[in-house]
Amino acid sequence: MPYLPRRSVLTAAIAASVAWRGTAHAEGGLVAATFPGTWSEGYRVVVAPAYKKQSGAGVTQPIFLAYDEIARLTAAKGSAPPFDVVMLDEPQVIDASQAGLLEKFPKDKAPHFAELLPSYQGDWGPTISLNVVGLGYNPKRFPTPPTSWDVLWDPKYKGRVGLTALNSQLGIAFLAEINRLRGGTDADFEPAFKALKELMPNVGAVAANLGAFATLWQQEQIDIAPYNFNFVQTLKAKDVPVEFAVPVTGAVAWKTSLNLAAGTTQQDLALQYIDIAISPAVQAALQKQPYEIIPTNGTVPLEGVITTTLAKTQADLAKMNGLDWATINPLRTELIARFNREIKL
Repeated sequence: MPYLPRRSVLTAAIAASVAWRGTAHAEGGLVAATFPGTWSEGYRVVVAPAYKKQSGAGVTQPIFLAYDEIARLTAAKGSAPPFDVVMLDEPQVIDASQAGLLEKFPKDKAPHFAELLPSYQGDWGPTISLNVVGLGYNPKRFPTPPTSWDVLWDPKYKGRVGLTALNSQLGIAFLAEINRLRGGTDADFEPAFKALKELMPNVGAVAANLGAFATLWQQEQIDIAPYNFNFVQTLKAKDVPVEFAVPVTGAVAWKTSLNLAAGTTQQDLALQYIDIAISPAVQAALQKQPYEIIPTNGTVPLEGVITTTLAKTQADLAKMNGLDWATINPLRTELIARFNREIKL
């Protein structure tokens, strides 16, 4: 691939973003980003039709990871944003709001906002669900579900443990949880890196991204690994042998939200879209198979695999292990560099 100076790369990114944005807006009216997997499927099948029925407008739902959304918003800063609505995780909300990429959420203009549980009523947008990380495992290899992160270090699983690089939220969450359990703090990750080095004889693969990680599961190259609850459900729907278990020390969870991009010219339609996504009917539908997206609207009771695997009630969900993203975010670049430098097969 020919080398391009940084200025040329940024110019090309802005030009591509402008061209893509114009086409998307022309085709769909509203542009609302979604994450891949069950997120994109659920929002395409459930949210988009409900939005069109209520608003009479169309919506384009491009699939991006949160980092890609931030990159496009940053490239377009000062001009029309590439999205009207963005889907972000907690750490990216912190970064995006500090960078002026988001609009403060007008809570009084979203009728269903008040129905959310108080902890989900964010200043920058409503929490639409939780991302939960626990142990993904192959039930053919584990007739009894694993109950502790410690099983990853068991010598009998040499070469069968999977990890993801730290450029994923999953990788950072696992690192932070192991660090906590080994006595570290959000400002001191020495215990986590010591534990990872001890784990490496058991690691069969370190996936560069979540797509590659899914392939490892599909090809049964790994038997156990830290994994997201929703990603497990996506693979199960494709008949991949994988289940999800919550360690006795608790799963790790963070919030996912819908947010208004700064400078959107379609704020009214964007607010309608977000309000529909947190409405009781839509959240109840997204909770069902094959999506199993955890509801945050307090009027929607938990049901299905969420209650048999994760928590019986919202109060139980609230007990999951959270992360201090305000402290971790500034360390991410350093943690990623150290992981890439020190953790090798």
